[in-house]
Amino acid sequence: MKKAFIFLPWVFLLLSCGMFETAGGPGSETTNGIVAYVDGAPAAFAGVALRRVDQKASLAALENSVIQPDFFADSNGRFILDTVSSDEEIRMTVVSGGSAFSRTFSAKELSKLDTIELTATGSVSGAVDIPKGSEYAWVGVYGMDVLVKTDAEGKFALPTVPSGDSLKLYFAEESYDSVFDSHKVEVEPYGVQTLNLRTEGIVAVSKGKPVPFATVAVRKVDQMVEDSSFKTSSIIVSEIRADSNGRFVLDSLKKGDYRLTVVDNGIAYSKVLSNKEIEKLDTVELSATGSLVGRVTLRSDMMYAYVGVYGMDVLVKTDFNGSYVFPALPVGDSVELYFVTKKMEKLPVEVKTVVDENTADFHAPSMTFENFEDSFDYWYTATDSLGSFIIPNPKDSSIKKGVEYDSTRKSNVFHGQYWLWNSSYAWVLVGTNLRDHVWNLSLLDSIVFYAKGDGQIRVAVENWDKVSEELGMNLKAASEWIDLDSTKWQRYVIEPSDLIMNALDNADGLKPWTYVRGWVKQLNFFAQGGSNFYIDDIKLYGVLF
Repeated sequence: MKKAFIFLPWVFLLLSCGMFETAGGPGSETTNGIVAYVDGAPAAFAGVALRRVDQKASLAALENSVIQPDFFADSNGRFILDTVSSDEEIRMTVVSGGSAFSRTFSAKELSKLDTIELTATGSVSGAVDIPKGSEYAWVGVYGMDVLVKTDAEGKFALPTVPSGDSLKLYFAEESYDSVFDSHKVEVEPYGVQTLNLRTEGIVAVSKGKPVPFATVAVRKVDQMVEDSSFKTSSIIVSEIRADSNGRFVLDSLKKGDYRLTVVDNGIAYSKVLSNKEIEKLDTVELSATGSLVGRVTLRSDMMYAYVGVYGMDVLVKTDFNGSYVFPALPVGDSVELYFVTKKMEKLPVEVKTVVDENTADFHAPSMTFENFEDSFDYWYTATDSLGSFIIPNPKDSSIKKGVEYDSTRKSNVFHGQYWLWNSSYAWVLVGTNLRDHVWNLSLLDSIVFYAKGDGQIRVAVENWDKVSEELGMNLKAASEWIDLDSTKWQRYVIEPSDLIMNALDNADGLKPWTYVRGWVKQLNFFAQGGSNFYIDDIKLYGVLF
């Protein structure tokens, strides 16, 4: 039997070391017996063990029992201890079925005991760091005989632990030569105590199994690739790798948000977390990646652009149409794309999307071009030279005075108030430059906006400057005049085929859009025939820039 020669009854073991004497010996005290009870009834034949409070299992062998009894109570639950005066504390443990009693006592306190009550046991589970050189660790309780192994990830379970008293767990390396950690616990009857004693490290897993040697990177959430010559379709490139058990350790991070990404052969984990959230992580779950296909609108002086993901190292090149492919991206968390030129000049477009697992999503280009909620740096108003006017005045430095809240749309809108000179040439407009550059809108699908008013509105795309105006070379494509409703907002869709100058141009087969589409500088909204017009939520489909 295990420990048969080590855990002799204390009555005999301690005789040899002078701690215990036979009943009635010099300086001794003999108890009159202790009765163990369970739910008020005697605990017949309960097992009893006395251990030093710092004693651990003597052999590295599995033992699920709390103790290997030194002796047993009788049929009435009574047992007798012979004790001597001593300053050393002793842990007495008594077990019977699924109930137990365990406390530490001095010799004097033991001599005064007459009854003890056994209560239902609990359990302890958790995880601990595996020391280097070990494939697992041993977990025991000081003063008891129970001893279990962890698995390769450091997870362990002590299925039966006495309740109601503070117990000290110890953790020994695989060789059992030394204890590398300890921890105090106290469980409730029937309670389950879960401990995370990993002092450092996160385990990468996939479908419940560790992912050995996974690649790991922590990036600031707004971090971009710095050099276009560094082009890779790999999600991350990093020197940090998990070990053979999938565990990796991260340096302490300054306060802020970061993107943590872990990848390995077609599976990945990526999420934006605060430094505090990362510190609390113990596992990350990797799942199959997905691919993303999309398109961005190029400037007319560009043959291609580069597309990256904030917080990752991936950078891919578009074709001459602005189309791009990410062959593998993490799924389940929103990723934000950025677009840059060869010289890493940032293009004014960002895309947020969530990639689906095992799919190749096409990110159909579309963008809210203006919703009048933020800044309007590129917007202006203008009038003809005949004497027409518009409020806000074109001489104002911005159009903010025309932006107001609309309760029916529950958002800000632009409101233009105007008066036209008595001439067929009279006009007013609100418009915008397209981000200081000439843009190629050949792939434009449609211009969509909401409007209302008491007159008509016309949409125009132009390539205009003072020089082209003076030379009579201004490029312009405009829709027909559209009737507005003054009582309600309506949605309008302008397609490239609508962008002609007028009905006569259409009849003659002239297509101004063909000439201006690759060199668009401005988007303008003209008004006529009334005194008020409103526009909101201008969206472009088929383009991103």
